[in-house]
Formats: sequence, structure tokens, C-alpha cells
Amino acid sequence: MRTEKSRSYHDGCATAHALDLIGERWALLVVRELLFGPKRFTDLRTDLRTISPNVLTQRLEALEATGIVRRRKLPPPAASWIYELTEWGSELEDTIVTLGKWAARSPFLEQGLPISRAGLLLAMRAMYRPQDDGGFCICLDMPDGTAVVSGTAEGFDIQFGDEALKSAQAMFSGTSSVLDSILFGGVSVEAAVKAGDARITGDMSAMAKLLRAFPMPPAAPGLAP
Repeated sequence: MRTEKSRSYHDGCATAHALDLIGERWALLVVRELLFGPKRFTDLRTDLRTISPNVLTQRLEALEATGIVRRRKLPPPAASWIYELTEWGSELEDTIVTLGKWAARSPFLEQGLPISRAGLLLAMRAMYRPQDDGGFCICLDMPDGTAVVSGTAEGFDIQFGDEALKSAQAMFSGTSSVLDSILFGGVSVEAAVKAGDARITGDMSAMAKLLRAFPMPPAAPGLAP
């Protein structure tokens, strides 16, 4: 299915066509929020805090029309409509991670802004650097959902569900924005705990390993912000 001609770059390059498909404002962020599973319209509104209902509807309709997102109704008793990525749409994960890794070097990147759970988990995937310390397995208990993250010499993994919880060495309790500020914004764990914004239980050495595994890259040369 072709995109609307008025929204096309009319360029034969596949990169230009990718922008035809996902280049509208908010489109790629909608995809980001669906990478870890289906969501209702209201869930997407919550995660994409400043998007209007009309714009979200337009983006979902466009992504559905181009085969990136599908809409389906859950069986009873839920019987609610959800949005999820198609198999092809899910292939955008590597693109989003690579873009995040690239943009992390921007001298204009503003720290301290709110971030969703999906945004944080993808930032962690982008910034992970294996350490020679045996790795970690940490439960992240956040208001919008729990995830278990593990880091080894082989790479970074994200899991969900009760079975994954059994392997966790420690638990971080707090919002995704608080953990983002600790990992990437220069806020210390001690300060976050003292302020009541975070709570950590379990193996503190495992938590320390997690904190060391996500160094920010040096800023790209160029103009200062």
C-alpha cells in the first residue's frame, strides 16, 4: 500500500520511503511504545504524555494502513481493542536503538525529562557496555510495569513475567524517569533513595554492576548547547 502522495518525498531512495512511512511526528514513538507488547489507546495516551487524542488516532490509522501496526479486539471478558506491531513493524527495534545510540552523543540532549518504561528499556539496550564483573540480573519494579534486565559479556537482555523474577538478584522500585536520571542524568542512587524516589532491595553489589554498565558516550564534536 502506498502512502498519500501529499506526504511522500517522491524520492526513489528506500530511506526516503522509510520517512514516508514513519517520518511524521510521533509515529516512531508510537512504534517504540508497542515494541514490548500490545497496548490500548488509553495506554498509549498515558505513555506519550503530550500527544493529543486526534494526533494519536491519525498516527495509528496511518501505521495500520501501511502494515506496521495492527488493531484487534481481545476476546471476552476483556473485549477491548488493542494495538500491536506486525512482524515487519517489530523489525524497527534495531533502528530505534541505533537512533538512540546516535542521538545520545548530541550536545543538545536534555537530561531530566520524563521517559516511559519502553523508552528507558530501549535506552538501556542502546547504551549497554559489558563489564568484566560477572554481570547482573535486576528486577525493575516500575508503576507502569515490571521488567527483569540482565547484563553479561554476551549482551543485554530484557524479560517479563514471574519466571524471569526468580533469577533477579536485586530489585529497583521507582519510576522509569528516576532510574533514567540515575543511569544517565548524574543523580546518585543514594540521593534518589534519600528523597524517597527509589527503593533498592537485595544484592547491592549486583545493583552496583548495573549502574556501571551504561556509560554515556562522549558528545559529538561541534557546537556547544
